[in-house]
Amino acid sequence: MFNWFKKLVPFYAKPTMEMLEAQQQKNERYYQLKCNEILQGEVEKRLGDGTRVDILTDDLAIEVDFAKKWYEAIGQACHYANLTGKKPVILLIVREESQEKYIKAAARVCKTTKVRLNGDDYHVVMLVHRDLS
Repeated sequence: MFNWFKKLVPFYAKPTMEMLEAQQQKNERYYQLKCNEILQGEVEKRLGDGTRVDILTDDLAIEVDFAKKWYEAIGQACHYANLTGKKPVILLIVREESQEKYIKAAARVCKTTKVRLNGDDYHVVMLVHRDLS
């Protein structure tokens, strides 16, 4: 009788690394969790204005996104940095060689974009994960 509901439940439950790997889905959430295994921050931390930073550590506000959306990632990281007082970081995911052009564009903008926190200026730090498998 409720077979349809059982099929919907995984979409409403927060996925774990095991669930994502079992489904072989490598979406943004997969990369957030993978990165956070190392950083041990808070994932999807809700901020005062209702936005959610992908990973928040003691000193970093990290936006995880696919390379094609680099410009959105930079803006979000700056926004989260201003709200939290943490340094802005983007983690861009490259899944095809053709996406390297986005990394070059993001690097140019990160070199010139600064966020002022507690009287100091910080550039947006860019990390790149290449998943070309």
